Amino acid sequence: MRRLRLKNLFEINNFNYIFIYKKKHHLLNNYLKDERLNRYNQANRDVTKDKILSGSFFLYRCFKTLGFTKEICLKAFSTASSYRIMLPRGDFSYSNSGDYHVLTFSLTDKTGVDIEEYRDRPEITYKRFLSYSDESQNDLKLLFYKKWLAKEILFKQNQVKSISYFHLDNYICGYSFSSTKKTKLFYLPNLLEDNFAELNFSMLE
Repeated sequence: MRRLRLKNLFEINNFNYIFIYKKKHHLLNNYLKDERLNRYNQANRDVTKDKILSGSFFLYRCFKTLGFTKEICLKAFSTASSYRIMLPRGDFSYSNSGDYHVLTFSLTDKTGVDIEEYRDRPEITYKRFLSYSDESQNDLKLLFYKKWLAKEILFKQNQVKSISYFHLDNYICGYSFSSTKKTKLFYLPNLLEDNFAELNFSMLE
């Protein structure tokens, strides 16, 4: 796998990007502050605290790798409780579920992303969420999750058009960019290092 080393934002103008991190047991120092720290302190469960802290480190690594200034990286790490910050250039979207954190980024496109655990639910749940015409489909579970992800993505970014999907272990991820520009996929093995590895989508099949 090729490692990602970007010197500045001009190197990435020809592509859209997806960054992925899967939870590992890193000992992370809590450098959170402002709204993010308040959200962390208000969390009742350790798993929620860990997700907030891991997500903060993940966003920091993503924006640092993309070539943003230290000021922007620190804002992404700690400023907003929702992880949503204004960028001087480009658009991004972030989602987490269980073991996974995912971020999409584009210099030129609008983007949205959502990830969910792909677990079985009662059939009545699928039917309540889906329309009557959908019930003729063979795989109600897959259709349910695709429509759920689409709903979440459109809530985050209503300018996106078509939505693509891929599976990660027992999770399903949906993402969208507002153009058909080529998308590159990268995986971060360690939150403590700027060391993204490029993946092929075929590796996820």
